[in-house]
Amino acid sequence: MRDLSSLSKVELEEFFSSFDRVLSDVDGVLWLFLESIPGTPDGIKAFKKLGKKVVFVSNNCTKTIEVYHGQLKKAGFDIEPDEIITPALAMISYLKKINFTKEIYVIGMSAIRKELQQAGFKLAETGPDQIKETLQDFAANTIITNESVGCVVADADINLNYIKLQRAATFLKDPAVIFITGATDRKLPIGLNHILVGPGYFHRILEDISGRKPYALAKPSSHLNEYIVERLKIEDKARVLFIGDSISEDMAFATTAGYKKLLVLSGLAKKEAVLDWKFPEEFKPDFYVDSLKTVHDLVEKHFGAC
Repeated sequence: MRDLSSLSKVELEEFFSSFDRVLSDVDGVLWLFLESIPGTPDGIKAFKKLGKKVVFVSNNCTKTIEVYHGQLKKAGFDIEPDEIITPALAMISYLKKINFTKEIYVIGMSAIRKELQQAGFKLAETGPDQIKETLQDFAANTIITNESVGCVVADADINLNYIKLQRAATFLKDPAVIFITGATDRKLPIGLNHILVGPGYFHRILEDISGRKPYALAKPSSHLNEYIVERLKIEDKARVLFIGDSISEDMAFATTAGYKKLLVLSGLAKKEAVLDWKFPEEFKPDFYVDSLKTVHDLVEKHFGAC
């Protein structure tokens, strides 16, 4: 594990020649709270200048691909819609592969609901936002049966409530109902000094209550990587560089996938974590940098202006 900026020109040439494709996380790597981290658009351009194919891989399903693309372009990133991958796309691919035709009960925000509906899937009613505080009303709204529901999808949902969780748990009592999860992050960085509670904690509740393990389709799950490999037609995983800011999500994902790893310190991970490593040894990145601006600066210094 080395600081990329400490490499000599020869070592940098070896590094850049060791991969053909770049897969990059978004939140904490490219931007924080929709504002690009200074110099990161130039960092992405530097990879492209060297002939690397770049695709963004995010656990964030709180926006559609269309909205994601528009926001990334506005933030200065040279990217096309088909160069963005989220768990929502992997879910759609999986459900189509198994010829799923029943209703989906979604714990998630409007974007993932829209993506699933546009793909042709029917969504079950989520239930009321508020009920009377009586046992009768609680039972009537949560302990229900709906034979039309064949899948529960759990993702990030800022309007999550007890009713939604209990309905999902009730549906999952049926072993025939598929259990799919999106983002499993437990911490979500917002700006430089704020961390939101991630959806992973709520997914764990459903796992504990139902006694079931979900078919996970977000980092660090290998199922998401199966979708990525198939979609991008990746033949040699060793020639892929994965960039992320989360050790437990991004570096774990890249390790399982067999990708090269570059950790950026512009999001969740900080220099202290690198200097005092307390994670599994196999999660260690090959290299780390303060931010993707460093990549641009190194390419400009050693290989010409970007």
